[in-house]
Amino acid sequence: MTGTRRGAQPTLTGRRVRLRPWRPGDATEVLAACQDPEIQRWTQVPVPYTAEHAQDFVAGIAPRTWDDGGALFAVEPLGGGGLVGSMGLFPPADGFGEVGYWTAPAHRGQGLTAEALGVLAGWASDAAGLHRVELHIDPANSGSRRVAEAAGFTAEGTIRQRFLHRGRPGDVVLYARLAGDPGR
Repeated sequence: MTGTRRGAQPTLTGRRVRLRPWRPGDATEVLAACQDPEIQRWTQVPVPYTAEHAQDFVAGIAPRTWDDGGALFAVEPLGGGGLVGSMGLFPPADGFGEVGYWTAPAHRGQGLTAEALGVLAGWASDAAGLHRVELHIDPANSGSRRVAEAAGFTAEGTIRQRFLHRGRPGDVVLYARLAGDPGR
């Protein structure tokens, strides 16, 4: 997908969530969410996370990711209620792509992130033509592991010292969802 001219990034809809392109006005909610210690613990967001980081994410990184063949989406509940989180597909290659996400504290434990992940994985398989979507999750991140499993991803094993987080190598559990897996 990289290097090809793409149309506008779509909006994706599930039963309870909408995944839409980021807008500049979202920076305030991104800034607030990324102050959360759990988001900082499990993701690659800069620490400390500043207003400039949030603005660059919504107005710079998100559009560049789309231009490079991936997609970053703001996740919101269909009925309103503020930002649920971020859901992204990194630019894929060779028919597979990696996804990542974070959830704002007020929306954890409601199943919205799992639904959004399922919507994104389905879109990646159907519209983007990927045969495999992967997640790399720290073994201790039980919340993210539950989200992956609820979205139809299968744990394939632990990859030792695969991930460099804040300068330290760490293990990850490799999760994957194939285009033909049940539950799609």
